[in-house]
Amino acid sequence: MASDGEASDDTASPFPDCPHCGDPVCFAVVTGPHTGTVEPCGCSVPPDLLERSREE
Repeated sequence: MASDGEASDDTASPFPDCPHCGDPVCFAVVTGPHTGTVEPCGCSVPPDLLERSREE
């Protein structure tokens, strides 16, 4: 429940979005310099792509 003056947004997530499917990313597994996956969706994402999306 939101306190006075605080907006409530049930769809907001503290996690970044997967650049492929848009699901929240809990953690990334880097398997090489240009390969990795994000969990729990399992999409294949290069590590630098996830880092760039956090900077925006």
